[in-house]
Amino acid sequence: MSDVRRRVEDLRRIIRRHERLYFVEARPEISDREFDALVDELRRLEAKHPELVTPDSPTQRVGGAATSFATVRHRVPMMSLENSYSLGDLRDWIVRMQKISPRVFPIVAELKIDGVSASLRYADGVFVEGATRGDGVTGDVITGNLRTIRSLPLAIADRRDMDIRGEVYVPRPQLERINAERRAAGEEPFKNCRNLAAGTLKSLDPQVAAARGLQAMVYGIAQARELGFARHSEVLAFLADQGFVINRAVQVCHSLEEVQAFVAEVDRTREGLDFDIDGIVLKVDDLAVQLELGETAKAPRWAMAFKFAQPQAVTRLREVVWQVGRAQITPVAVLEPVELGGTTVSRASLHNLDQIREKDIRVGDEVLVEKAGYIIPYVVAARPEARTGGETPIEPPAVCPACEQPVEVGVAPGESATVVRCVNPACGGIFARRVIWFASQMGIENIGPQLIERLIEAGVLRELGDLLRMRLEDLLQVERMGRKLGEKVLANLAAARQAPLAKLIAALGIPNIGTVAAEHLASACGFSFPAFRAVTEETLLGLHGFDRKLAGAVLGFLAAPEHRAWLDQLQEWWVGPPAGETSGPVSTSLQGKTFVITGEATVPRRDLEALVKAHGGRVSSSVSPKTDYLVVGSLEGPGYTSSKKTRAEALGIKIIDEIALQALARGETDHG
Repeated sequence: MSDVRRRVEDLRRIIRRHERLYFVEARPEISDREFDALVDELRRLEAKHPELVTPDSPTQRVGGAATSFATVRHRVPMMSLENSYSLGDLRDWIVRMQKISPRVFPIVAELKIDGVSASLRYADGVFVEGATRGDGVTGDVITGNLRTIRSLPLAIADRRDMDIRGEVYVPRPQLERINAERRAAGEEPFKNCRNLAAGTLKSLDPQVAAARGLQAMVYGIAQARELGFARHSEVLAFLADQGFVINRAVQVCHSLEEVQAFVAEVDRTREGLDFDIDGIVLKVDDLAVQLELGETAKAPRWAMAFKFAQPQAVTRLREVVWQVGRAQITPVAVLEPVELGGTTVSRASLHNLDQIREKDIRVGDEVLVEKAGYIIPYVVAARPEARTGGETPIEPPAVCPACEQPVEVGVAPGESATVVRCVNPACGGIFARRVIWFASQMGIENIGPQLIERLIEAGVLRELGDLLRMRLEDLLQVERMGRKLGEKVLANLAAARQAPLAKLIAALGIPNIGTVAAEHLASACGFSFPAFRAVTEETLLGLHGFDRKLAGAVLGFLAAPEHRAWLDQLQEWWVGPPAGETSGPVSTSLQGKTFVITGEATVPRRDLEALVKAHGGRVSSSVSPKTDYLVVGSLEGPGYTSSKKTRAEALGIKIIDEIALQALARGETDHG
C-alpha cells in the first residue's frame, strides 16, 4: 500500500508540473498522449483506492452537476473601476491622486481582459472556493466550474489564506471552434467570447464548463497588504511563481509618457491577441499609497480603466429592410460589407423612424457605422458631404413585410418614439417572434431564432401549442436536425416545465409586462397559474407599479379568445419548480449605481426602470457626472438620443443596452 500511495503522490506531482508547463508557461515537454496516459494511470489507482483521493487531485477537476448556485459574501468587496477614454482623462486622474499623495508613480499597466471577474479562495495551499463578482458584496459560488480550468492550479505552494482575484475568459479560437460545432448542429452561435464565458460559468453542470475550454488570468490578491506585500508588481510576480497565469502584457510605468506609450502599443497590436480586451487597467504600484488614496463609494481612487475607442468604419447604405418583431417593425440598414472590430458587417441597426429623420440618413448615403458596446453594429451618422444627388429618403413600409397587411405608424400610448406596427393578430412574422420571445424568456436552450424559423418552414410549428407538444419524430423532419440535437431540444423543453411562474408570465408577451412586473404578479397570485388566470383588477391595482393601463393589459390578454387555448395548454404543461416557488429577496446588485434609460427597447422602459430599482439602483431622467450607466435601446439598435450620447461620452459614462443591464442585475459584471 505504501508503494501505491507513493506512486499516486508522484503522479500528482508530475501531472501538476506538466499542466503548468502546458497551460501556464506554454512550453510542453511531453505529448498529449503521454500526458493522458499519466492521468489515466492516476485515475485507475484512485478508483482502486478511493481512500487516496484528495480534493486537489488532477482527476477531481470535473465534478457532478448542481441544482442551484449558493451565494457567498466576499471577505473583501470587489469594487468596480472608474473609466477613462482619453489621455486627458488619465492626466486628470493622476492630478487628483497627487493632491492626496505625491507618490503615485510608478503605475502598473495591464491588459483589461474582456471576461468575467471571479474571486478564488486558497487556504492551506488548496483551492477552496470560487465565486462570481455578483454585486461586489456577494456572488454566486461557482467552484465546480472554476475547477475545470486547467490553467488554474488546484494546489499551490503558499499555504496562507487569501482571495485571489482574476478574470475568466474564452480564447477567440475556442469561440470559433464552438460556434462552428453549434452551426453544424443547427444551434445558435455565441455572440462573443464574453457571452460564452458568462453563460458557461452560469451552467449548473461542470461538464459543460470542462468542454468549453475556459481560461483564467489573475490580477491581484484582496488581502495583499495584510499578507505583507508592499507593491502590486510584487503580487503579480508572486502569483506567477505560484503557477497562475498573469497578464501577458504588464508594464511598470514611471511617467504619463510611459503610460501613453504602453496604451499606444497595445492599441496597435491588440487585434493579434487570441483573447478579447477592451482597454488597459492602471493601478498605483505602492500598496501603502493605495491605502492612503482610499476609495469613493463606487471605486478605488488608485485605479483607473482606460477604454479603447469603439470600432468605426465608413461604408455605403444600399437599402433598408423592415424586420418584423414581437412588438414593432424595425428598420435595418443593408450595407456594403465592411470590416469592423474583427468581423465583416453587412447589416446595422437604424433603430426607428425618429432616429433616421434626426440623423437625416438616406438610401445611397455614405454612413459611419459603429459597434455599440463592441458588439452591436449601428449607423452613427450619414455623410451628407459625400452625396451625389441620387440618395433617397427612407420611408416606412405601407404593409407588413411578413403578412402584407396594412401597418400603423405612430407613437404608442406611454411611449416616446415613432414606431411601425403590424396589427394583424394572425401575422406569421409576429408569430415567429412570439415563439422566439417565449423560448428566450423561459431560458430554453437550443431553441433560437434560426431553429424556430426552420420549424415554421417545415410545418412542425403552426401554433404556440405545437412547441409544447413537440416529439422527436416531428423534429427529425426539420432541415439540419439530427437525433442528438433533437433530444437536447426535448430535454430543455421538459426542463422548462419547472421554470418559476414569474418566468412563464414574462414569456407570455403581455404588453408592458416584463420580468419585474411578472415577479410581482406571480407573488400576488401565490405562484399559482390558475390563480394568475383568475386575477382581478383589484388585486392588480394593489401591486407596486401597476396602474389601470397595466392592469387592463393583463386582464385584456387573459380574456382575449385567441389566447384561451394557449393558456389552457400552458396550464396543463407547466408544473413549476420541484420544491415550490418563492419570491425570494430582491438583490442589491445595482446598489449605489445611477442609470439613465433612453430609447426604444424590447423590454418596456418602465420595466427596465423597475428592474434597476428592484436591485437597489437609482433611475435618473438626465445624464450628469453622477450617472454610472446610460442604458440604450434593444438588441437591434442603440436607441439613445444624440444629446445624451454626446453628454455621456464627454463625461466618460459607460453606454450599455438592456441585455447588459439585465446581466448587471444578475451580477454578471466584468473587471472594471
